[in-house]
Amino acid sequence: MIVIVLIILGIIWVAYSYLSVRGIEHPQYVVLKKYRGYEIREYDPYLAAEVVVKGTRQESLRKGFKMLFDYISGNNREQESIKMTAPVTQQPEENSQRISMTAPVMQEKREDSHVISFMMPASYTPDTLPVPRDPAVTIVQRGSRKVAVARFAGYAPEEKVMKKQAKLKELLAKDGYRILSSVHLALYNPPWTPPFMRRNEVMFEIQ
Repeated sequence: MIVIVLIILGIIWVAYSYLSVRGIEHPQYVVLKKYRGYEIREYDPYLAAEVVVKGTRQESLRKGFKMLFDYISGNNREQESIKMTAPVTQQPEENSQRISMTAPVMQEKREDSHVISFMMPASYTPDTLPVPRDPAVTIVQRGSRKVAVARFAGYAPEEKVMKKQAKLKELLAKDGYRILSSVHLALYNPPWTPPFMRRNEVMFEIQ
């Protein structure tokens, strides 16, 4: 009886995890080339909301996610809810290009800060996107760019992410690509998703 209950609960867990991300909008891209262990993509331009948060990778991701989730849940001047998209992306603040919708943003390089970002639905433009109430939330325009991406499943602890980005760097160097950015970590699934269903990616902008 216990085994049957566990099987039913497992099926419900998997089904709920699948349905919770079904239909969620992702950034649009074209795969230009596939290699063993990674692929080269060209992303279309899109709008994003982002925050810069101090702390470790896990701490900044947790704080930044909450700030951005509050924004899309109605913490904006229009009190408008914005549909959730995927992935949530994270990168070290150093070397990131941030362009404000309203004014230039001056940056200082700090190793203890990370940029957390949500893509905005494609139905919005810079003129129609709700204005954040939290001054820490900045709206940016991401231009078209070429990116090298390595995908992996399961959870994404610090040690695993470091190994994945080191391996991707090694492969890019071997294949003659020049890296133009710090590493981006993309997380596509909510926290309750089973490990085998999780989609994670490490990526670098390349020349």
